[in-house]
Amino acid sequence: MKENKEQERKDYEIRAEIIVKQLLSKIYEMEAKALETKLNAKKSIKEVDERLDSLKKQREELEQKFAQLKNAGQDNWDSLVMEFEQFLAEVNNDKQVFYEKAELWIQDATKKIDELEEKAKHANEDLKVKINEQVEQIKKYKQSLEEKFDDMKKSQDGNWQKMKDGIEEGLTRVKDSIDKAFDYIRK
Repeated sequence: MKENKEQERKDYEIRAEIIVKQLLSKIYEMEAKALETKLNAKKSIKEVDERLDSLKKQREELEQKFAQLKNAGQDNWDSLVMEFEQFLAEVNNDKQVFYEKAELWIQDATKKIDELEEKAKHANEDLKVKINEQVEQIKKYKQSLEEKFDDMKKSQDGNWQKMKDGIEEGLTRVKDSIDKAFDYIRK
């Protein structure tokens, strides 16, 4: 009887250890995801702060140029109008619009990658492996795209058009890869 109790206890401890290790594995995975999300959030906040600084500088310069235009004498009014028009074109150009669209698209891609990872968790083992492989490839494409996008932000106005094509190509590659991954899940 005593040996039976000891064996039951050992068996129970082994089952409990298995459960604990499985739970610890899940907890570590969730902690890693939370830390990754936190890191991405910090990066996003930094980007928003940089964007706000850039917009503030543009606003201040626009206000200054408009004030100069309003207070200009007749002798320098024509040159100030040309300068003002150039600045308006600069502030209101395609580069700004492209930045905003690309940033939104990258944020959307991040959400879709998270969604794919969530679907992988609930898939059978074969599908989970395939989805995770695809997600890793998509993350590499996205990382490369983000690096190109950061380079473009830092580039001079004349160079950004050249870089735009590469970024659009990267956006298409990431989008197509995400679509293929979702199609694979639906099959």
